[in-house]
Amino acid sequence: MWDTMNASREKVAELHEAYLRSLGPAQARFRVRLSEPHDPRLDDSIESLDAVNAWFLTRILEPREAETADVPPWWNPSSPTAESGIPGSGPFTSTQLALIDEMQAYVAEAMTNARPDAKWVIYTGHKLDFRNGQTMLQIGKGMPFAVQGILYGEALRAFLYRREVPVKQLSELVRTALAG
Repeated sequence: MWDTMNASREKVAELHEAYLRSLGPAQARFRVRLSEPHDPRLDDSIESLDAVNAWFLTRILEPREAETADVPPWWNPSSPTAESGIPGSGPFTSTQLALIDEMQAYVAEAMTNARPDAKWVIYTGHKLDFRNGQTMLQIGKGMPFAVQGILYGEALRAFLYRREVPVKQLSELVRTALAG
């Protein structure tokens, strides 16, 4: 991932704009990916998140190293992905990163549909906060919601650390943020 905490203002603004431009295409790719009759229904609602998240948590465990995909704009392309074979690379393949990107774009779509007043912001916190410079969704007056960071963390817990991630955890976080 990009180190936005130590990036220049110009680079942070560039990454922010690239992230926003990528949301629509990621949402479209996710709809194609989940187009089979047995896949969860994508209706852009908060209610759909549990079924979609259960699907995501199953699929993120499948690295598919033989396949490749373009890395999302929030991933630093100079950081090798798992399929590169370079020691210390990863933890995810480019296809897993694409899946994370598509999933977070869907969650963002559901959230902005539920709260049309939500807006994308560049996070600015304490100077030592690693989240500085990240694009987050501002809902109300509280802490912005780190859509991408939350989905990336969920994927890390499930895939890398092999921990069980409660399916409802994501929708509970989203509902709490939307209430704020």
